Amino acid sequence: MDISLRVSHISKSYSNVLFEDVTLGVTGPTRIGLIGDNGSGKSTLLKMIAGEESVPVGSITWGKDAKVGYLEQELGKDLDTASGGEKKIIKLSQLFYGDYNVILLDEPDNHLDIDNRLWFQSLVEDFDGILIIISHDRSFLRKCVDKIWLLEEEKIKEYPYSYDKFANVYGDNMAARKHLWEVQEKERKRLEAMVKEFKRKATMSKDMAPAYKSMIKRYDRFVESMIQKPPEEKTLSLGSDTAKQSSRKTAIHLKNLNKFYDKDQILKDLSLHVFCGEKIAINAPNGSGKSTLLNVISGRLEYNSGEVYLGPNLKVGTYTQEHLKSLDENATLAEELQKTGQLEWFRGIGYLKRFMFTDSQINSAVKYLSGGQKSRLQLAKFLVTNPDVLILDEPTNHLDLKTVIALEKFLMEYPGTLILVSHDRELVEKVVDKIYLLNDGQLQG
Repeated sequence: MDISLRVSHISKSYSNVLFEDVTLGVTGPTRIGLIGDNGSGKSTLLKMIAGEESVPVGSITWGKDAKVGYLEQELGKDLDTASGGEKKIIKLSQLFYGDYNVILLDEPDNHLDIDNRLWFQSLVEDFDGILIIISHDRSFLRKCVDKIWLLEEEKIKEYPYSYDKFANVYGDNMAARKHLWEVQEKERKRLEAMVKEFKRKATMSKDMAPAYKSMIKRYDRFVESMIQKPPEEKTLSLGSDTAKQSSRKTAIHLKNLNKFYDKDQILKDLSLHVFCGEKIAINAPNGSGKSTLLNVISGRLEYNSGEVYLGPNLKVGTYTQEHLKSLDENATLAEELQKTGQLEWFRGIGYLKRFMFTDSQINSAVKYLSGGQKSRLQLAKFLVTNPDVLILDEPTNHLDLKTVIALEKFLMEYPGTLILVSHDRELVEKVVDKIYLLNDGQLQG
């Protein structure tokens, strides 16, 4: 059976080059993790492979027996009555239980709770065709993919091994490349200085003209032989001006909290006591009321009875799953940040650069950002307010690996209070002090 894939010299550009002259070959069965920075072109590449987007340069060819199924990052309106997680479950079931021997997935694990992530993981492990998946879940990548495709510097490089080995090999390769480039750059500057010196002497004596020309050729040959400068290491500098709080003071106290939607009771005599500086996670299946609870705590949603107490003089910041809908698509990134009223214009520009946005992006409209870049912008708007209490509802959805790791480091060092809902198991394990289970409308510690 021929379910092979051949990608030959493809290129894609919009206002800038996403990738060029990419050539890849795949034969099944295999599971490939496609990774790269937000906005690098991963979703575009997957759409081209799926036949959902044009191939202006080069060609993409499937074997004659390939039956290709594709899951896009944002699901269509045909499933509008379902929640984000339910939509993914329905579509994933259709793909894995259907007649497909090739499945292409764009961030399928977003919106899935832990139980459904384990279900999805088992589907992937049992699949015996070609699977190409965009995912930023490190735990999933470690367990479920055979090789990595890294989209970086407008190219795709294949690493024919697991995620952990890829991370080690990539880190070692980049360190060696950086060292070699630095050595070569030092030599280039030395030769450049010699060219200038020979030029000075040639202007004083015609006899030095041949030596000057020879020096120029030597310099040009060396520059041509140099390796390409490695990409600047992109680091997300979140930081916080939040002051360390007294661990003896109460940050949040919920007592006998009840919340109904019509006749359905979502929260039932729920109680919770969180001290300042404490970091907790709330775990539960989708539809159990986690987002409802977070919205009640943050004051975004009214409750029917009980008590909600927030410590005095504590500023609460809430990052919701629906945050992208609040962005003005036609505003520039700089204008969006100004809506927070926290920073002068010039300081806002510097602040956005800490979140890995370039000058051209900062002065462009939000609508030109990828989904992950929009999430990073909303994260910047959220953190610039320096909340004393962070309430985060699935903050890693759509974020690339570098941003997830930076967020994880920030939350580990954050001196304030944290209430986290996340299905990123590694993030939860590293960041929180205690995990609560929301079950039948009550919290169990």
